[in-house]
Amino acid sequence: MKRFMAAALILISGLFLSGCSNMGSAATIGGTEISMKIVEDSIAEILAERAKTDTSQMQLETGDALNRSQLQFLITNKIIEELAIEDKITITQAEVDSYRVTVIKNVGGEASLPNVLVNATLAPSNIVDILRRDLIITKLSQAAVSSGLSEADANAAVQQLVIEKAKSLKIVINPKFGKWNDLTAQIEAADATNGAVTP
Repeated sequence: MKRFMAAALILISGLFLSGCSNMGSAATIGGTEISMKIVEDSIAEILAERAKTDTSQMQLETGDALNRSQLQFLITNKIIEELAIEDKITITQAEVDSYRVTVIKNVGGEASLPNVLVNATLAPSNIVDILRRDLIITKLSQAAVSSGLSEADANAAVQQLVIEKAKSLKIVINPKFGKWNDLTAQIEAADATNGAVTP
C-alpha cells in the first residue's frame, strides 16, 4: 500500500508547462481550470491541521514549496482520473471504503490518520481523492504486470503513461508556482538558485 502511495506522488510530481493566461487560475488542464482559491483553500486546511498537531519531528513544506506541492496534487488527481477514463478503469465506492479500512489499519487506527496526513502534506478533505488515485495507479500497475512486465518496469510504464497524458492535456500553470522542466518531468522553482548570485 505504501509503495503505491509513494509511487503516486513520485510518478507525477510536477507534470506542468509554464505560463497561465488567467491570473485567477492556478492551472488549466485541457478544458479544466484549477482556481487559485482551490489551491489556497487546500493550503489553509493543511495549515489548520498543522496547528493542532505536534510537528516538531516532521520536515514539512512551507512557502513556495507548499504552494507547488498542492497545485501538483490537484493536477495529479486530474491526470490520473483522465487515465482511468481512457483505460476504462472504474473505482467503486465499495472499493474506496474497503481500501480506507486497510489504510486506517496500516497507519495505526483512525486516531493516527490526522498525523499521517499532516506529515504527508495532505488535506483531510482530499482523503477520498487520495484513495481513488492510489487505487487507479494500483490497477494501472497490475495491468502492466499482467501484460508481462516486471513490477519495476510496470511502474516505469505507468510513469510514462502519466507523462504522455499530461502532454496531451496541454497543462498550463500560473508562473507564480514555478516552471516546468520537460527533461525531469518536475515542476521547479522559477528561481532555482533561490535568489543566490552566481558568477
